[in-house]
Amino acid sequence: MMKRILLGIIALAVAAGLALPQAFGQTLPGATVEERAINGAKAYIKKHNLKNPTLTVLQNALFKNAQPKYDRQWTKLTGVKIKSIPYGYTDIPSKIMAEAVAKTGQWDVFNHFPYSIPDAWGAGVIQPLDAFAKKGKPDFSGIESGLRAQQWYQGKLTFFLLDGDHLALVIRKDIADLARKDYKAKFGKEPGCPETMSEWEQMAKYFHTKKGQTRWGKKFDKPLYGSLAYRSINFSYRHFPAYFGGLLFDKDMNPKINSARGIQAIKEFASIVKYMPPDVQGWGTPQIYPFWGSGQAFSVMSFPSIVGYGNKNPKSTIKGQQITCMVPGVKVGGKLVRRSPQAAGAGWAVSRYSKHPELAYYFLQWLTAPTKGDEIIADPKGFWDPMRASNMTNPAVVSKFSKQMIKTTLANAKVATSLLMIEGNYEYFNVLDKNLALVMQGNISAKEAAKRVEAGWNKVTEDIGRKNQIKAWRSGVNSGAYIDKF
Repeated sequence: MMKRILLGIIALAVAAGLALPQAFGQTLPGATVEERAINGAKAYIKKHNLKNPTLTVLQNALFKNAQPKYDRQWTKLTGVKIKSIPYGYTDIPSKIMAEAVAKTGQWDVFNHFPYSIPDAWGAGVIQPLDAFAKKGKPDFSGIESGLRAQQWYQGKLTFFLLDGDHLALVIRKDIADLARKDYKAKFGKEPGCPETMSEWEQMAKYFHTKKGQTRWGKKFDKPLYGSLAYRSINFSYRHFPAYFGGLLFDKDMNPKINSARGIQAIKEFASIVKYMPPDVQGWGTPQIYPFWGSGQAFSVMSFPSIVGYGNKNPKSTIKGQQITCMVPGVKVGGKLVRRSPQAAGAGWAVSRYSKHPELAYYFLQWLTAPTKGDEIIADPKGFWDPMRASNMTNPAVVSKFSKQMIKTTLANAKVATSLLMIEGNYEYFNVLDKNLALVMQGNISAKEAAKRVEAGWNKVTEDIGRKNQIKAWRSGVNSGAYIDKF
């Protein structure tokens, strides 16, 4: 009976000339993800009789030089103008939360990192995208599960990721080649990618060279630092999970850091700093990338885009001399465990207060689709990193990063883990960063830091509400965003 009624409705709709695919939420026409997004945008504009539609994007300023090209392409394809307004990435979360209160509708799209989603979702300022995806049919194939899972929060599609910002280690091929014979004689192995964090520090100590020294037949007119990595407030928390090698909390949100494993992680995180530039605790990307490109460090742990910078930046002195390594592991229960934190990971969410959220969705589906996404990752002006299997066979992506780098970063993607995908994550991050800084400065011990972080994290959990935090934490872990399970 119901089947006959439905068929009757469809027949009437056809007779009336209604657009059945949209009326019934069926897939939009188009053989590719990009075509479906374009067709969806055009159909939306026609349905609502829009004249000169505009979408406004709260834009991460890191991408201000590369993004406009793609905004213009979308305008040419659909007639939708994109107005991108850049802000520093540290300013964007407060802008998003201000919109949660003001509800102005001035923003259609937020461009930021996955870990901004929990607070934005809790504040009700971002739009679930599942209904639009049902028609647009995005394609997330070729993306490893730990990265793909970051696009959902509490079971809802909330975010489009286009940036494999999981950490990698990079070492200098030219320096390793110079030292090969001596290194092998001393350690019994080739100077290649280190297996563990402790081996990385051993290499950093060996290659650390003072200005004026002559080593391996080469005189160093500038210091060669054995290692380079992010160690400042607002950056340390992005690296620490690689040293911890597992979940930071148990299933009831009890911190696991005040343990032998946690204390050892803090010690290793702080110890290698003595082989880094003396002011590294005040550095961010604007200092790390040029310093690496200058050739004054043997190794760096960073966002993978640093390899593209080293290969393509006109001022770089290390073109073709980079070996990308899997992130070093740590021993847990006698086994080697590698975890590559998704240290940033640029992407987009749609504002709940957008006047045209469906139109905004189609822009994001097009922007992050497999073919267009590959083009964007290859952009020499951009900081987007490889993240899906198709990057390996895209000539432009390979030219920018090298096959060796892409192969390695895709291997790192298999052990990629989210940062904290729960509300109040910045407060948790801040507690960790401040105490790690004190250890690196020699003001407190690793043991004392572990106690302070445990107490601080418990306070944040209680302030937000332990019951809700436990629910969100378990949901995130069960989704696969953290690789590890309870």
